Amino acid sequence: MKTYLKLEFKKNILSWRTIISILIILALFIIPYVEEIKFSYPGVDGIDYFIRIHQFSYICFIAPIIAGFIYSTSIIRDKESGFLNKLLEIIDIKTYFKVKLLVNALINSIVFTLSYGIFILYFVIIFGINNEVGENIRNGVFIMRAFIGLYETSKILYIIIILLGTVLSSIAFSTFMIGLTTAIGRKCTTYIFPIFYVILTGVFFKMWGLNNIIDFDVIKLFILTRINDTDWIGVMLYNLILIIFGVVLLYKFGYKRILDLSGVKRFSI
Repeated sequence: MKTYLKLEFKKNILSWRTIISILIILALFIIPYVEEIKFSYPGVDGIDYFIRIHQFSYICFIAPIIAGFIYSTSIIRDKESGFLNKLLEIIDIKTYFKVKLLVNALINSIVFTLSYGIFILYFVIIFGINNEVGENIRNGVFIMRAFIGLYETSKILYIIIILLGTVLSSIAFSTFMIGLTTAIGRKCTTYIFPIFYVILTGVFFKMWGLNNIIDFDVIKLFILTRINDTDWIGVMLYNLILIIFGVVLLYKFGYKRILDLSGVKRFSI
């Protein structure tokens, strides 16, 4: 498993999908920053400046699309190229799917951590860190309830938690997408469904009042610094649901389907 994990990770960490995803996220931060630097904000430190740019960017709308784009077609590509059949002569099916889930999580974590980290570090170096409370900061998802006072205690810890929450959301949605794409069996699912899902859950569900019952708005998973009515418990629960759905789809339409087609005796993951 370790050998295949290393090979799969190396093959995808510098792929064009990974590089393009990083560049898109960076561009989403650069665009509002270019507009903001025209104005002066005395007393705003690096963390607050990053939060401000983050709230003004379109990252929350594009991030789910990026998370679904990076690695979700991997299994389909392995099947179409014939690589999967050759690989299963060397490793077992269970190992194959475990590695796919792990690499998906690693690649998405690196893409979002690196992209966000570059800008956070840049703003901290340029603007420093002070103890003043920024405008609307107390309304962020990870300030409410259990995390009350976190921002005032340590801005660095606060922004690290925001980053970790965003990374978890990217892993959750990408896991859901790799499962869904494998189940449907078409690459276009990766490019079309995330856009559809963002619009459906963020616009139409809100119009129909469905989000008042259970908040399905996927946008809120990627805008943890903005004022919204979803707390951190709701974010974690939504991420967990997405991961479960993704794993179940991958198990039923990936793992079991290959077992059925190959005639291999089934065994539990």
